[in-house]
Amino acid sequence: MHAPHFVRMTKPLNKQHSPDTAVKTNASHVANNLPGGRQKRSVGFHSAFWENGKNITISFMPGLRRDMKHNAERIIREWEPHVSLTFEFIESGGEIRIDMKGNDSYSTLGTDALLKPPDEPTLVVGIDHPNMVFRAVVLHEFGHALGLHHAHLHPRANIPWNREKVYEFYTNVVGWSRDKIDYNIFDLETGADTFLGTYDKYSIMHYVVPNFLTHGDWYVGVNTQLSEQDRIDINKIYPPL
Repeated sequence: MHAPHFVRMTKPLNKQHSPDTAVKTNASHVANNLPGGRQKRSVGFHSAFWENGKNITISFMPGLRRDMKHNAERIIREWEPHVSLTFEFIESGGEIRIDMKGNDSYSTLGTDALLKPPDEPTLVVGIDHPNMVFRAVVLHEFGHALGLHHAHLHPRANIPWNREKVYEFYTNVVGWSRDKIDYNIFDLETGADTFLGTYDKYSIMHYVVPNFLTHGDWYVGVNTQLSEQDRIDINKIYPPL
């Protein structure tokens, strides 16, 4: 069986610098007393959200086709009507820097993008993956860039995972380490820094959940557009000024 194009989120480059950077750029979004680990996982992190009303600069890495960049920008702008942020696409050196190559898709989380070296991408869309669904991947990864986590990690998701099969599948087919599997599939910790919207299996931030990786008849297909709850949650995070 071919693996769906499972996208992922990168871990912070530095656990302490990550919230510190967010404090500098967006103090109003950060909880007064952040818990020790700061690696809590759910729908979003207050410490990773951009300053409300901010103009975020976005650029593409060199060598990408004009039509690819145009399509990616058009899809990314689907988030824009639901946030107080402005997306400014510039030629180079954006705060969010997008590359489209290889077969792996991933993004830093929100303001963690500011920790990356300026000559490296902060968001990658793996266009060479055989099961690429371009629209879904771009929307999903830019959700991470806005500070959103994976919806399937919501404490109320209650997905009946068959953990043994999950480890086997993601190790042998997707090629992930056990640590990466835990980080992207199972980590459900929450704390004062965590933004929890309503659990939504139709969210663009929800992983595909194949039936063969769960107990019983439970699955989630490929979500290819922003759900109504996605729009509600992102608007709560970045409300009108």
